[in-house]
Amino acid sequence: MAISLEIESRLDQVRLVRAAMAGILDHMKVIEADILSLELAVTEIVNNAVEHGYAGAEHEQIKVQIEVRGSVVRVEIIDHAKPFPEGERYRIVEDIGPLEDPDEEWSPRGHGLQIVRQIVDSLVLECGATQNVLTLSKNVGIRPE
Repeated sequence: MAISLEIESRLDQVRLVRAAMAGILDHMKVIEADILSLELAVTEIVNNAVEHGYAGAEHEQIKVQIEVRGSVVRVEIIDHAKPFPEGERYRIVEDIGPLEDPDEEWSPRGHGLQIVRQIVDSLVLECGATQNVLTLSKNVGIRPE
């Protein structure tokens, strides 16, 4: 099963992606913990596309494709923002270690990609002249019938 959603590059549109994805994954009997984890991962990536890729410009498009095959969920987030800077791409494709233990001064802000890497099994970035595609894959638990 696969479905595509397209939203405008506005932070208030991210909840639409979350709601649609949660409904699809629940319908496919994915366990709640994995649904919540994937919602967080996709929210982080879409927020980054809005805030950094489009620099807050509204009315640009972000496409989210969700595919469920057995116990594997694959999500592609596609934007048409400028390519992710080549010198910074390592932050997406390389594991830069575990998150530090949070304290009262710790903020999840700036740790989004690190959080995403801990949630998903694979994270692939493809940057082209006209689009960026970030693909997340996760093997999820399925509720018994």
